[in-house]
Amino acid sequence: MEERLLGRESRPLNKDPLAIAAAVILVLVFGWLLFSFRFTGIYVVGSSMEPSLTGAPDNNSGLPGGDYLYADRMDMPDYSDIVVVVKPDSNEYIIKRVIALGGDAVYIDHGTVFVSYGNDGEFCALKEDYVLKENNDPFNKMNTYRSKSDPFVVPDGEMFVLGDNRGNEHAYSLDSRTYGSFSYDSMIGVVPQWSISCKSFFTAFYTFFRFGI
Repeated sequence: MEERLLGRESRPLNKDPLAIAAAVILVLVFGWLLFSFRFTGIYVVGSSMEPSLTGAPDNNSGLPGGDYLYADRMDMPDYSDIVVVVKPDSNEYIIKRVIALGGDAVYIDHGTVFVSYGNDGEFCALKEDYVLKENNDPFNKMNTYRSKSDPFVVPDGEMFVLGDNRGNEHAYSLDSRTYGSFSYDSMIGVVPQWSISCKSFFTAFYTFFRFGI
C-alpha cells in the first residue's frame, strides 16, 4: 500500500510498454536469425529461367531488374523444383529446374524432354507448361541431347537440371546439357513455392533497400 501511495509500485511486465517493445524486438531478431540460418537470398541474373523468373542482364547484374528469391538450404530437391546450384569450376550460382534425379535416364529430342524414371526402359515425354514455344526452338542444336538408345543416366545423389528458356536464335540456358548432372553437394538450396509466389514483394523490398535509400 505504501509503494502504491508513493507511486513506486512496478507495473506488471505484460502492461509495461517498454517491456512489450523489447520482447517484440527480441522475437523479431530471433526469428530473423532462424530464417537467415535456413534461407539464403538469391538475385536472379540472366534470362535462362524466363518466363518463370526474370533475370537482370548479365552485364548489369548490379542493377535492379531481376527477381529476388529465397532458397531453402535444408530442403531436398524433387521433380520440377527450382534449385540454386554452383556452376562447375566456379563460385558462380545458377538457378535451374530439376528434370531428373539419381537413377533416372533422360534425353531430349527436338525440344521434347523424355525421362525414364529409375531407368526402367520406359520413357515418357514431359509436359512442361513453364516452357514457352518461342524459348524452345526444336532446331536449335542444344534442344536435341543424347538419344533414346544412348540416354544420360543420372548418377545416384545427383540431379539433371535445365533452364526454362531452353534455346532460340537469341540465347539458351547453360545447364546439364553443358555441365552434366549436379551433385546435391553443389546445391545451395531449393526455391520454395511461397518464395516464387511472393517474388514481386521480395524483389520490391530488396530493390528499395539496396537502391532506393
